[in-house]
Amino acid sequence: MSLATPSDGSEPQQAVIALAATAAVQPPATEILRGVVDSIDERNDTIRIRLSPDRIEPFKVQDGLLFNAVRFGDPVAFSVQDISGFRTIVGLTKE
Repeated sequence: MSLATPSDGSEPQQAVIALAATAAVQPPATEILRGVVDSIDERNDTIRIRLSPDRIEPFKVQDGLLFNAVRFGDPVAFSVQDISGFRTIVGLTKE
């Protein structure tokens, strides 16, 4: 039978420091885009925006009140972040 060597207590402290360093990850990068509202789907919390004549993309909406502010055809500038694996609108202004 082998006994473990006594620890000076620094191992748990090092683990806490390492955990704190990984928790201090920078916030997600914000991307600023422009486009035209193509469709609004309140049920699924998404807005589809035409970014160019041949490119329409769906975006999740962080704030549901945004659905009251935009309509089909509105030109918009908006901020997007990757949140939980979804491109999410975190800010939007009509142009």
